[in-house]
Amino acid sequence: MKESWERTSKNINMNNETISILIDKVFRGKRLIKAERTETGLSSGTYKVLIEGINTPYLLRISTGDINVAAKEEAIAKKLKGIVPVADYLYLDTSRNLIEYDWAILEWKEGILLRDILQNGEKLEVAKAAESIGNILACIHSHTFDCPGFLAGDLTISNPFNMGGDEFYTFILETLDNGAAGHWLGAETKERVRSFCASHRSLLSEIHEPPVLVHSDFNGLNILLADGQNGIEVSAVLDWEFAFSGRRYVDIGNMLRYEKGNSLFEQLFIQAYLDSGGFLNENWVQLSQLEDLIALCDLLNRSTSDMPNRISDLRRLIIQTVQ
Repeated sequence: MKESWERTSKNINMNNETISILIDKVFRGKRLIKAERTETGLSSGTYKVLIEGINTPYLLRISTGDINVAAKEEAIAKKLKGIVPVADYLYLDTSRNLIEYDWAILEWKEGILLRDILQNGEKLEVAKAAESIGNILACIHSHTFDCPGFLAGDLTISNPFNMGGDEFYTFILETLDNGAAGHWLGAETKERVRSFCASHRSLLSEIHEPPVLVHSDFNGLNILLADGQNGIEVSAVLDWEFAFSGRRYVDIGNMLRYEKGNSLFEQLFIQAYLDSGGFLNENWVQLSQLEDLIALCDLLNRSTSDMPNRISDLRRLIIQTVQ
């Protein structure tokens, strides 16, 4: 899983003095006791902060995205409150007066990363996790939009786009022929990807489903689980910075990226998704692979020579998809 990937936000290393200034903005007169960078937030800066006189920790989140990203994340948290377990926002600052980024203080959510349960959990824990995640994803996808596109801070569509078969193929060719992805893949694999996409692209033009709220980074590093009334269940879905309006298969493909086909986790996850009101096309497996291939090629296209772990993992996943 991508926990071995190099962070893309290496430059966001806030010292305690800067974090203390941010904390004082929200908790007047309170002193920062400790700030610890979290495992999550590969493309942002996230810190667990302990504050004088307050027993519970908070999450400090530094957003590296454009001006709308932090506002979008807060709007999603408000929209999903009571429906999907998300962290509440205590404070959001988009002025960029204190630091050059948008930043927020959020509720700290306790739990175990899905990654750790998949790697070290008992069979029953994995099964319960799969069922809870399928249920939660169906709840997320119950939120629909009039058209696909990127979301503004108020969750309106700021930039509509279409990703039919022709657009999909054009995008893949661009990453292969004019981007870094082709370089990292090499000539032989590049041609295999080209052939695979040419053979399967029509599937993306044959589906006509309403666009839904897509998390777009729905995986083991962004899902926390904890013990609940019926066993282990999702306690928080984290990091909504890449969310957009699109096809549900983006999240399905992301979640199953590292799973072997028809694994116990996959079976229970998909069944729970369907039982909770989610809809899947009969070609959902291939559609999910195609959607995830877009993400994999885009990530590889934006990889540089100082990211050897990320490049190696992405190459392996792409080869696995098109073989």
